[in-house]
Amino acid sequence: MNEVALTVYRDGRQVFTGNLPLPLELGRLREEDSGPFSLQDLGSYFRVAITPADVLSVPREAIRIEGGPSGVVLIRNVHRTLSFELQGEQRYLFPGETVVVSRVSQISLPSGFEVSVAVLSGSERMASKADDDDDSMRTMQGAFSSVELEEAPASLNAFLNDDASVDRGKIIVALVNQALEVVQKSAGSDEFLDAAVKSAAQMISLDNAYVILRDGSNWRVVSANSRQQNTSWQQDEAGDTMVLPAGSTQILSRLLRDEQTVVFEPKSFMYTAGSSLLLLDRAVASPLMDADRNIMGALYGDRKLGSDSADVPIGDLEAALLEVMAGAVSAGILRQREEQARRREEHLRSSMNQFFSPEVLSRLQQNENLLEGRDAEVTVLFCDIRGFSLISERIGPRQTIQWINDVFTTLSQCVLDTDGVLVDYIGDELMAMWGAPDEQIDHAARACQAALAMVGQIEPIRERWKEITPNRFGIGIGVNTGMAQVGNTGSLLKFKYGPLGNTVNIASRIQGMTKQFGVTTLVSESTLASVRSNPYQAIEGESVNLQFRRIAEVQPVGVQSHLLIHQLASNPNASWTELRDRYEQALSAYCDGQPTQSAAELIKLVANFPDDEPSLLLLQRVVDSIAAKNTEVDHVIRLVRK
Repeated sequence: MNEVALTVYRDGRQVFTGNLPLPLELGRLREEDSGPFSLQDLGSYFRVAITPADVLSVPREAIRIEGGPSGVVLIRNVHRTLSFELQGEQRYLFPGETVVVSRVSQISLPSGFEVSVAVLSGSERMASKADDDDDSMRTMQGAFSSVELEEAPASLNAFLNDDASVDRGKIIVALVNQALEVVQKSAGSDEFLDAAVKSAAQMISLDNAYVILRDGSNWRVVSANSRQQNTSWQQDEAGDTMVLPAGSTQILSRLLRDEQTVVFEPKSFMYTAGSSLLLLDRAVASPLMDADRNIMGALYGDRKLGSDSADVPIGDLEAALLEVMAGAVSAGILRQREEQARRREEHLRSSMNQFFSPEVLSRLQQNENLLEGRDAEVTVLFCDIRGFSLISERIGPRQTIQWINDVFTTLSQCVLDTDGVLVDYIGDELMAMWGAPDEQIDHAARACQAALAMVGQIEPIRERWKEITPNRFGIGIGVNTGMAQVGNTGSLLKFKYGPLGNTVNIASRIQGMTKQFGVTTLVSESTLASVRSNPYQAIEGESVNLQFRRIAEVQPVGVQSHLLIHQLASNPNASWTELRDRYEQALSAYCDGQPTQSAAELIKLVANFPDDEPSLLLLQRVVDSIAAKNTEVDHVIRLVRK
């Protein structure tokens, strides 16, 4: 397979179609590209830019299409973080994933773009080459193009009342074309409302035509046309409003009651109708229906006294023609609302791709209620970049941004790989959460596994940036488990799903303690207990062995309660196990009121492990206690700084 049929849509409208060679790359317009939808031969592959350069939600390199064995096509998502919806398959094409296509595949991209990839059969490929030279086929030019008449635009009244006209055939074609214009534009254009009121005014010889929508119990004009003055009006985003046409209130009430087209003739109503109706000569209104057949508005028109309109009743055929256009307007409004809802959903989904893993995002799509605010047991992680200020001062703002982007991208992937939520980036600190929005019984173990993965990525990052960041940088990670209020903690303008409450504050304080104890990762007692109750299961199904060392009991600044903190081992080999056991024995002796025994063990421990800062700090505390001749040991460390 060396060619596919590619069709690109934007907001439901086809903007490109053609048979293109493989391998083929699709994406946003780049500076080096020759132009939108221009086929470029880049040597080893071809490329077509399918969106303008300002559509930033679509990446420059989004999709790669390649020929496969046995006449199939391979479609691959080449972006690192974005997922694209596979229409009709109820799933997403995740970053780096490849799907096999034997017939047709429809892919949704951000900002209303859709790509259809169709596999060509052998006969289709031959036909596409022969079409240009086939004299046996021709096209009908102008069969459905606009008919140009010397007179004013066609009207049904002219057709019905001019039997001798030689242009009756042209008039009926023009009428059909005007109706088709409304139907066609209703398929995705924002111009269909203007086309509808213009066509209604011209075709039925109305002085004025309006599209009027319902807002609860109120009516509002959203589009209008005056045939005599040849002017149009449409409500803009600023919300400017137009007064309802005189006499329309009672007609709209009747339409709402009977749920069908209403035609008003003054002679029939002049003795029973309100005085406002007497301002009209004639009027007609057809209902606009939603998908549930409820009235959402009306296509309305009138003829005023003293105008140049023919003084003839509005006939059933004219009313029927208005109903046809009302159906097209209804379809257009519904389509517009669906598109707006889809754009909001795509915008939210695009935002969510930045916070949630594909697995979590899939569950959210199945149950949107998971995003609602609620109380939940979660595990919160804070990861701080050590040495950020020194490095940024030395390398300057441009390289600092590139470096921190690489650091945060790498560390964030560790969160997503364990199905965590990227809550926020706060300066040079990353915040993440597990246990919500979807329930994860092993959320604490997942957070610890992510922390270990982050620690494992530091050396590769150092290696990538060794030429401009010669000073070794590191990270400090604090993890805590507890109840929190979870939900959209951002605003209506900026989505941010995350936790609130004391659990978050404690996690942040624990992260700060890593500096004071000279370790990379500290977790709370509640996190340790949750890990032991619900160990993390790796993708292969094997339980991950997490090792901890009890460090100290502390009282953070501004917190009344005490916390028991533990170090998470990044490399729990035999040497580390010996260090842990001997340290915990010395800590227990000190807490049990035996400082001399604790000091003896710590002196030997420090000699064997001179770089272990927790041992040095504990030895200092024990020596200070012995020197002060304290009869009672206060084993709680009361911190004076965050």
